[in-house]
Amino acid sequence: MKRYLFKTVIILGERDEEVKNKTKPELGDFFTGKLVKSLLIDSNPRLKPFFEKTSGSTPKLIHVTPLYVERFESGKLCVKCVHSFRDKAGFGKFSFYVGFVEADAMTSPALDDVYTALLNLSGRHRFTARVFDVELVSAESVDVDKEANGAVEALMRSGKIRVVFSSPTLLRDPFRVGKYKSLTPTPLNIFSTPVYVNLCIMGRLKWRSFIKTLIVIHRLLGEPYSIHRTTKVIRIKYEKSKKPIPALIGYVNLYLNKHYQDHYTAKGIDTKTLLKETFATTLTLGTGTSRATGFGHTTITTSSGS
Repeated sequence: MKRYLFKTVIILGERDEEVKNKTKPELGDFFTGKLVKSLLIDSNPRLKPFFEKTSGSTPKLIHVTPLYVERFESGKLCVKCVHSFRDKAGFGKFSFYVGFVEADAMTSPALDDVYTALLNLSGRHRFTARVFDVELVSAESVDVDKEANGAVEALMRSGKIRVVFSSPTLLRDPFRVGKYKSLTPTPLNIFSTPVYVNLCIMGRLKWRSFIKTLIVIHRLLGEPYSIHRTTKVIRIKYEKSKKPIPALIGYVNLYLNKHYQDHYTAKGIDTKTLLKETFATTLTLGTGTSRATGFGHTTITTSSGS
């Protein structure tokens, strides 16, 4: 299994097309993760199958984010997710992330195909009834394994990490089947999707193994009483014909339970490797549902906070 995450910077503009009434169609309000997905498929149609619905419970091994804007305010870099895009929002420089996993045991995107899509982004792209001009500025690889290892080391050292939902997130409750989504960011709900994906890739997915792994993580990481103070629910208009989707943004601080760490270490369980693998997949593929359309992008930091 090889994990890849690319941060891509583009300049997004718009070219007016000739229409019969000499007016351009209204852009309206849309989730920018849909635009990113469309740009990638348009740049390399070979990626289209990896975004389509999968049969049964097979997870998608590709993840995109909405657009982000980066600005320096008071000497500090501020990053904002532009999850909804309107005419009045204007155009300019944006960034987004593409994460994917190459796995021998499962159908997965190839590095060459994703990189080709990124290199072919410059040019004209049609999205809905409008045509966009895209200029590729940069595409840089993020070392997710290094970041995951750093997060685990910081957790062991300080006893605390921060999980940031940097794009609207639809967490999955592992004990409810179907399309049920949770808006409560407990460790169980946050990491259920990455654990599930890892077990699938390794060919070890059984209900018993899945639940046992989640219980270990649930005991190792504890959430504070302030989880609902540092997160909030927003509503995303994804389809015009459907109701807005409630999704989670914000962050939650998680704390290491040293008692359970010692307990599992005594039983021969390598908790550091388990957390590193879980964090690395979380950083690469996001968490929750609808990750291939821009939801669930997650970062893990060591920032201080209440």
